[in-house]
Amino acid sequence: MELLLSVGLLLILAAVAFWAIDPIERQRQERDQRRLEDLESLWQAIEAEIAAGNPLGSTFGVPSGTAGVEVSFNPDGSGWIPMNLARYFPSLPADPRNDTTFTDFLGSKILGEYQFISDGRNYVLRTHLEAEANRDKYAQDGNDNTWYEVGTAPGMSTYFGL
Repeated sequence: MELLLSVGLLLILAAVAFWAIDPIERQRQERDQRRLEDLESLWQAIEAEIAAGNPLGSTFGVPSGTAGVEVSFNPDGSGWIPMNLARYFPSLPADPRNDTTFTDFLGSKILGEYQFISDGRNYVLRTHLEAEANRDKYAQDGNDNTWYEVGTAPGMSTYFGL
């Protein structure tokens, strides 16, 4: 009887520990951390190139992203970021869930991708985050609370003039 009680107590503790750790949320947080690091690295590289006097490529306000048909990850300016970043990256980064649909913490079905938008003067890099722990990051970066954005114009309106 005591053994049965001990085993039952251990099972309850294991269930509570599993619930507290939440491995799915932990995986989401790990993917989001990679997204944040990738965008930070891209942002720093773009800023370094601008500071060196190299022109910022333009997408004419239309997002250039990592998802879709025939996307190039070349860092030489012919990839999804139209600026030579080959000094910083052997290949431009891609979202950990690139080109797949998943549900973010807002409950929206979204496509895993990174996007670059530029008018040749200002730019924004953006992605979706999926971990509940990162909910506040959407409200702290720009005016579009459905994307995590960095750059010189977070919240940059696409398609309608920058």
